[in-house]
Amino acid sequence: MIGRLQGKVIEKNPPFLILDVSGIGFLIQMPLKAFENLDSGQHLVLYTKCLVKEEEILFFGFLEKSELEIFESLISVPGLGPKSALTLLSNFTPQELTNAIEEENLELLSSVPRIGKKLASKIILEMKGKLDFVKETGAFNQALNALCALGLTRNEAIARLKGVPNDLSIEEMVKLALKNK
Repeated sequence: MIGRLQGKVIEKNPPFLILDVSGIGFLIQMPLKAFENLDSGQHLVLYTKCLVKEEEILFFGFLEKSELEIFESLISVPGLGPKSALTLLSNFTPQELTNAIEEENLELLSSVPRIGKKLASKIILEMKGKLDFVKETGAFNQALNALCALGLTRNEAIARLKGVPNDLSIEEMVKLALKNK
């Protein structure tokens, strides 16, 4: 399957995006939060999940690998389809969603459209304790926000922060990220 796509944003129509990859336009569904900092013509790298249905091939795209991983975990929950999983990721960051599941916050999860209390309970039951791959720290998020404030796109900032240790001060993380290209 296709796990990653790199190309130019041709068209945005949330929750859909058309990404031109070597002359082929891929129609990709993404969390609504991802569209906040995207511009047409922007170069983009997406982690993708390809699902084959009876008569269609669906692509789901994510700016961060942790989003893809949590999406894959969510769609493994019986009764939770890809659209509902995408709705959850449109409302929460991977860290917020992980916290809600680990803290068994039924009210927060069921406040999302398409997610009732019964499905929220099932998500908590199936996923609690299984989301240890989400390792964003407060320092990571602050460094990410600082890089975006300096003019980098969210995608560029994330790419530059890869490999930068999370145990450094925010200033050191930003300095190292700015040196990465």
